[in-house]
Amino acid sequence: MKLMSDSYLYNTIGYNKQLYSFLMTAERIDINSDACSDIVYNVKMRQVHPIILSVLLSKKVVLCYDNSRGVSRAFKVFQAKDPKSADREDKKIFIDCTNLIVYKDGIYVCKNLGILISYIVSAMTTIIYYNKPKAILNNSVICSSSTNSFVDLFLYILGYLKVPVGLADNKEKMSFVLAEYYLYCVMQKDNDDANISIATKTARLTQARTGGYLHTLFFDTYNNGKCNIKDFIKKFAEVFLGQDSATAAKIALDTDSLTQRWTYAFGPSTFLGLELFPSFATMLTDCYVGSYINNQNTIEKIAGKDLVTFTNEMFKVASDNN
Repeated sequence: MKLMSDSYLYNTIGYNKQLYSFLMTAERIDINSDACSDIVYNVKMRQVHPIILSVLLSKKVVLCYDNSRGVSRAFKVFQAKDPKSADREDKKIFIDCTNLIVYKDGIYVCKNLGILISYIVSAMTTIIYYNKPKAILNNSVICSSSTNSFVDLFLYILGYLKVPVGLADNKEKMSFVLAEYYLYCVMQKDNDDANISIATKTARLTQARTGGYLHTLFFDTYNNGKCNIKDFIKKFAEVFLGQDSATAAKIALDTDSLTQRWTYAFGPSTFLGLELFPSFATMLTDCYVGSYINNQNTIEKIAGKDLVTFTNEMFKVASDNN
């Protein structure tokens, strides 16, 4: 499974030192203490799904905060090796609750329960993806609904960047390629037959030969799931726009322009969703919870019912693998 440290976008921003510093200095909240009893009760009463309380109380999840601004919005929930653990390979899911949970008069108080629940759902997805990935990758509902959402959101951004999505059969071909990129390189699903089938349905391709041709054309670029967003966009622009190093300056499709528009359209915490499944899944589940962390109305309008289908199935998978 692709780790955050494997992401081109993560390595580009160079945030590793900040995360490590946060892990070393942040105060950790003992969610099982009496001081947290009100938070636990309120999460239980919110009744988004019973599995949420189990995740909150899990030993794999650590709620923490510092006395400044916390970490960047893109890293409010992340998996990392615990630097304070005796076991150097001990990985936990850390939730930054800075300015969300405050300690007052001997108890912890949550200032926005919806945001906390969104973070817990994100932690739930992260736990399953890295500990029981087959439960996600072999689930046809999760794969198809999230692929549909990724493709629709990506096409929306390409339209803003004046890429000729609607020209001839570009939409179908682009949809197929985007679907395969998502399946191979974001989800890390390596089943060729399944990926081609899902991509064909997502793109609504009527000619099987077209899918076969595009699969072959991009297969080396996917590089067994190791392809990053920069290399993919370079190949995508070359195939669909005739863009190469000599013409790149004349066409507004590169990694920077794509990421900037994605962040502007969907929210500053969403850009890692272009490469990492937990981050993309969080875009969808945040909307389901309704906490308006990101540009929820835009995401809901584009992703539609697939967003709801995906989140409900994630809850089911989490419950079955608890």
